[in-house]
Amino acid sequence: MSAAARDQDILLKGGLVVDGNGGAPYTANLLIRSGTVARITPRPVRTTGVVIDCAGRVVAPGFIDAHSHLDWYIPLKGHDELKYPFLAQGITTVVAGAGGLSAAGFREGSAWKDRISELRSGGLLSLAWDTVEDFFLRLESSGASQNIALLAGHGSTRASLRGVDPSPLHPYETKELLFLLERAMDQGARGVSLDLADEPGVHARTEELVEVARLVKRKNKVLDLHPRALAPAKRMQPVEAVQEAIAVARASGVRLQISRLLFTGARAARHAEAVLEAIEEARKSGLDVGLDVTPFPCGAVVVGTLLPAWFLARGPGAYAEPATVRRLKRELRTAERQTGLGPADIQVLNAMDPDLAEHNGKMLTEQARLRRMGPHDALIDISRRSGGQARLLVHRCSTDRIVEALMRHPAALFMTDSWVEKSGVQNPAAFGSFPRLLRLARERRVLAIEDAVRKMTGATAERFGLANRGRLAEGLPADVTVFDWETVAEGTPDKGASAPGGIDYVFVNGKKIIGSGKRENPLNAGVPLR
Repeated sequence: MSAAARDQDILLKGGLVVDGNGGAPYTANLLIRSGTVARITPRPVRTTGVVIDCAGRVVAPGFIDAHSHLDWYIPLKGHDELKYPFLAQGITTVVAGAGGLSAAGFREGSAWKDRISELRSGGLLSLAWDTVEDFFLRLESSGASQNIALLAGHGSTRASLRGVDPSPLHPYETKELLFLLERAMDQGARGVSLDLADEPGVHARTEELVEVARLVKRKNKVLDLHPRALAPAKRMQPVEAVQEAIAVARASGVRLQISRLLFTGARAARHAEAVLEAIEEARKSGLDVGLDVTPFPCGAVVVGTLLPAWFLARGPGAYAEPATVRRLKRELRTAERQTGLGPADIQVLNAMDPDLAEHNGKMLTEQARLRRMGPHDALIDISRRSGGQARLLVHRCSTDRIVEALMRHPAALFMTDSWVEKSGVQNPAAFGSFPRLLRLARERRVLAIEDAVRKMTGATAERFGLANRGRLAEGLPADVTVFDWETVAEGTPDKGASAPGGIDYVFVNGKKIIGSGKRENPLNAGVPLR
């Protein structure tokens, strides 16, 4: 495509503009010129460029994913199949580095970088950089599928210092951890992400968490924290887990984003009201506490998330210790009784072992039956054989009632918290989170259209300090998603890789990536957001 064709004006004519600020929708014409929104007006606009009839369609800011793992995939050359499904949802910007493991912010020359990449990207991404600065420079030179803001992963930085050693940090290690996290934020990271349900964050003591939070507060950034309660074997109830996160905010004054608020197990749902009450009490006391919502009642995890911290702390040799394995199975059975989450609720997305590939997509109980072993034995065996890297989909993470209550919460933002598996079975959240959120808002009248759009655009941009994103206004970058409010929806529920419906056009910085629901241009129009 010639430069002239790329810079050709595009007029989105007669659409219902929902601008991301929460205001009432209005019918208008929107002109895209040279990558920016040149004009928004109810009056006719003359142009010699391309005219797209948007009558009966919503013209909104490009959606922003508040909890993304695309920092591990956007830098890859090619592999568009791992990136495009998020654009097909209308997502033009991601807040990546979530879940404690970011693709930058390492100690220089750490031998643990490859291990972290293996865990998060299946080894696809070769980390030829250490710092956030060099990560952004890489994207500026190569282009990006979406605009990308980054959180500095506490887990990535901590692991680059000492791996997954469970013992408390030495004072000199704490000092270096804080130095590296501060440098990451000075280079453009929007805050720090913590995952207390998985290694190495599961090993962090309260004192370490508060030290990190105080640093983030001093830099006026966001602490994005995933509580422990996702993992039943961590033996912490949802209310207790959220109260731990709130205590860190109270001790530091940091802006806290409770990430991936799930209620794992059939018995966990009863705690939802108490969790929301705890959050509201914290907000009324003056703390700045927000939360993220996913619309699916399931969540993807690596297998280690489901194992207790004491077992992970023993390292790979623990699998060969009969007494240790017997104790582990007892605790898994106890956790199942306490939470209502067991092997029948766990689906194998990717066993990360070619000998087990035929079992991808099966529930753990079915796989165990076929392999003639107990369900907990099957879980432990998959963890052992995959080196703790197997991807699982945990069902019963929420209910429709809880999802709707969280969507309505005034501090709720929307997210995918997912990735596309390079093989195996897919997590439906990677293909349909935002369309599903819109469908729930419409069909169940959970939110008015302007409120639903604001939560996935302007509110997220405001929370993470993404200036000039998440809104439609003249002079701003033209990140635009055009969708059909009456039909937008996720794909077929029982097929994780099913494309959504109702997302018609997606523009990233003025470049049309999706037109009439189909891909039109290379995935390189995004920029890093420092």
